[in-house]
Amino acid sequence: MNSTKNNGIEFLEFINVTEEEIFNYPPLAGSFAVIKCEGKYLMCYNVWREQWELPAGSREDGETPKECARRELYEETGQIVTDLKFKGLLKSKKLNGEIKFNPVYFTNMEKLQPFKENEETSKIMLWDLREEIGSIDSVDIRILDFI
Repeated sequence: MNSTKNNGIEFLEFINVTEEEIFNYPPLAGSFAVIKCEGKYLMCYNVWREQWELPAGSREDGETPKECARRELYEETGQIVTDLKFKGLLKSKKLNGEIKFNPVYFTNMEKLQPFKENEETSKIMLWDLREEIGSIDSVDIRILDFI
């Protein structure tokens, strides 16, 4: 049976804005990369949180939100993409009440590239949103409602 974990983050809303408008929503946090392939969504298993997640992570110095999404996708899943499209902002709240905004990017792929296990991700899979896969990040599952 699938279950969700919130890891101290609460989904508030998905905001439809243009990519140019995202800097009007501070604090701008790390980016998500949502990939659809063969009608399913790419998920990666985070060994630290012991759950399935969308590829995502924090921005590094000087990195744009799109560059962050592309890098995190590669680091966590081995996938290289060039045509990520901005879909909107995830607005969420941390346990301490702090609000944050995460840019969400999307693309379709015809075929996945090879995956190499790394310190954060032990495996990847394409998920149809119905298959029983175990524990899933509760915020990530809500993002998929808007893609």
